[in-house]
Amino acid sequence: MAQKYAPYGLWESPITADAIAQDSVALTAIFVDPVTKDIYCIEQRASEGGRCVVISNKTQKEVFGKDFNARTRVHEYGGGAAIAYNGTVYSSNFTNFRIYAAKDGNIKPITPEDTNKLYRYADFCVHPVHTDLLVAILEDHTNDTPRTVRNSLCVVNSSAATVTSLVSTEDAEIEFYAAPKFSPSGDKLAWQFWKHPDMPWEGGQIYVADVHYNSNTHTLSLSNTKLVAGEANNLSACYPLWASNDKLLFTSDESKFANLWEYTQACTKPVLSSVVQQDFCMPSWTLDNYSFALLDKNGTKAICVAWRAGRSVLYVVDIATGSYVEIKDESFDFVVVNNVCRLSDYTFVFTGLQSNAPGAAMLCTLTGPSFVPNFQVLRSTASASAAPFPEGIISLPTPLEFKVAGDKTVYAVYYAPNNPAYGGSSIPNEKPPCVLSVHGGPTGLETQHLNWLKQYFTSRGYAWLDVNYSGSSCYGRAYVERLQGNWGITDVSDCVGAIQSPQISSLIDTKRTAIRGGSAGGFTTLAAISLDSSAASKVKFFASATNSYGVSNMELFAEDTHKFELMYIIKLLGGTREEIPKVWHDRSPVYFSANIKTPLLVLQGNDDAVVPPAQSWTIIDGIIKSKGHVEAHFFDGEQHGWRTSGTLKKAIEFEREWYEKSMVRPAVAT
Repeated sequence: MAQKYAPYGLWESPITADAIAQDSVALTAIFVDPVTKDIYCIEQRASEGGRCVVISNKTQKEVFGKDFNARTRVHEYGGGAAIAYNGTVYSSNFTNFRIYAAKDGNIKPITPEDTNKLYRYADFCVHPVHTDLLVAILEDHTNDTPRTVRNSLCVVNSSAATVTSLVSTEDAEIEFYAAPKFSPSGDKLAWQFWKHPDMPWEGGQIYVADVHYNSNTHTLSLSNTKLVAGEANNLSACYPLWASNDKLLFTSDESKFANLWEYTQACTKPVLSSVVQQDFCMPSWTLDNYSFALLDKNGTKAICVAWRAGRSVLYVVDIATGSYVEIKDESFDFVVVNNVCRLSDYTFVFTGLQSNAPGAAMLCTLTGPSFVPNFQVLRSTASASAAPFPEGIISLPTPLEFKVAGDKTVYAVYYAPNNPAYGGSSIPNEKPPCVLSVHGGPTGLETQHLNWLKQYFTSRGYAWLDVNYSGSSCYGRAYVERLQGNWGITDVSDCVGAIQSPQISSLIDTKRTAIRGGSAGGFTTLAAISLDSSAASKVKFFASATNSYGVSNMELFAEDTHKFELMYIIKLLGGTREEIPKVWHDRSPVYFSANIKTPLLVLQGNDDAVVPPAQSWTIIDGIIKSKGHVEAHFFDGEQHGWRTSGTLKKAIEFEREWYEKSMVRPAVAT
């Protein structure tokens, strides 16, 4: 069939907002019952209002009832909502915040009734001997302000449905816990700890303690608590996992890259014989997302995920010798590997994302001395009801590196306009408009997995550019720390530098570039078009912009955001409000709304506790007062990000229409 020609940005595409939103499913976790070896997945379904569902791989059915939502808001971002042990599945229920146990079709709550939803639980581990006792994170919202929420470790008695304290201090209002893990015998417990102003990837610490069981009271207690790795504000140790009763594995960035380490009674040391300049984990924004697992019951080998050039790679690590072997196989085409979990000897499961296909829950078996992998799909996120898109419509990622001031390298990923029905533009010599997307975090990473929103735009003739600006994760700690004190400066200049770089400017119409982002990416978007420090704000560098739930007022953010990120901003800006008041003012877009000449679309959830709606209202009011061009849409029932099909669809269409109105059709008309 002959190809058509039309202006870039106005191509017709079968990738519709309806097709993306109607059956949108994300696999948020996969976990294994260590006794029965049964496998379970957690699916998040947009068509059910973002409900998270525990699915048994054996029965392919839901473990809990239709009204059950297997999700938690511990640390606000959640994770670690469910586990399984000896045939029982335990899960937090987002509906009422209680923990439930399901076995053989029987479902019961195992924490006390909590009418006011004061207590949140996550990241469970079952005692291997006294199996009705679970350790969990307890987040107490009795005094529900960001500065008074209390975090601790607790013991849940699933038989009596009681909760008792295990690790709690007078400083619980500034402390955090994660990843409690019993040793195989149950005689020891390890966990991660950090406190304000650190985030877990900045100063996470691993503790180990002896566990004591009181048979009279059927309770657990700890003694001989010992710090074994990590240092506040300096070194991050994360993801503790027992290799045996005497050896604990974890990740540490002491070398400036998060490599695998071990702790024994003798010492704490790196597992690898030499530093691998790759990160073996992502920052722990959510709970229980492990990037490594043991391959044998003796704990001598592990499967590890590392990040190289913005993509996941798999290594088999020999813990005894400190050597490692990369699993290279044409069948391994996953660019993101998460939730790695042991199933049996040399068999593990994970959730994987690809660049050219939907995500999946996977099982992998390694055979022979060279560890030949056999991959098996357990569950796919592909929609069963949606019609397939035409072959060749997916625009594949092109990773790029470019230099910025000081000869520093910055990373980006480019997606070219692509639609097999079109041969190009009907306008001679036209270059495509570009959507520059800024990821959240800001300690995050925009990966190279298939994202239908990007394909929605590239199939309409847009170019798409993801910038992993200085401060992004998975390129080592030094790259993350480039942003300290420079949030709103370095991220903005990296985005502008990306568009100006020869690699990008030769491919796109630089005068028709939109900048967009959510959360921290929304802040960078606002900063780029408003702050006096941004060269882009003075010359209307960006033709259009979309801010989704982004920070506009630093002082308001520091007062209103949730506990987990309450002090995050201090390091990002370089000090407290009292220490550097001018910086706090000068990095707040709300005070510079008169500079905003770029047409701005604002999208915001009305129930957002991370970046509350007031952040969006203040910037909107400022633009209106200065007679700028702004359009806004607020969504009831949505929190930090979109979960429901209706919102997903509207957000996609609002954004496309905005770019068409503000930078595509006006250019075509002239």
